[in-house]
Amino acid sequence: MMDSGAPLGAVAMVKRGDPPLLALMTVAVDAIERRHLELMAESGFDDVRRAHNSVLANLPAAGMRLTELAHSAGITKQAMAELVEDLQEKGYVEKVPDPSDGRAKLIVWAERGMRAHERTVEIFEAIDADISPVLDEGGVAGLKLQIAAAIDALPAGG
Repeated sequence: MMDSGAPLGAVAMVKRGDPPLLALMTVAVDAIERRHLELMAESGFDDVRRAHNSVLANLPAAGMRLTELAHSAGITKQAMAELVEDLQEKGYVEKVPDPSDGRAKLIVWAERGMRAHERTVEIFEAIDADISPVLDEGGVAGLKLQIAAAIDALPAGG
């Protein structure tokens, strides 16, 4: 079983009392992100930081304009521009002319970024496999459905 590295551990949190779901979800996200970055570093992508996920998790294969990417990630255009610049310098993304508007630029995957994306998919599959044995018979797929249902049960809003 994977050690989450959380100060108290998620199981200890539950045994101590009834923590809010948000607290457990935060610990889970933190543990998965840490493990992802550890495995990325071991795979030669040691220059990827958590902040880069705002770009990497939201950039579609066809590319996207900076403003749309910032909106998709829920951050300011200025913050996104800094992250894109950093990732461009590291060779993960490129800026190319938007074929629908020559004045605009699209952010697209560079070759290194495509390799990192492919490795990320493999890593998340491995993390799912690590987690699955400790879950009920529905495994990770069942957990994903339960989380999705919980999200859908919340009122929509911003």
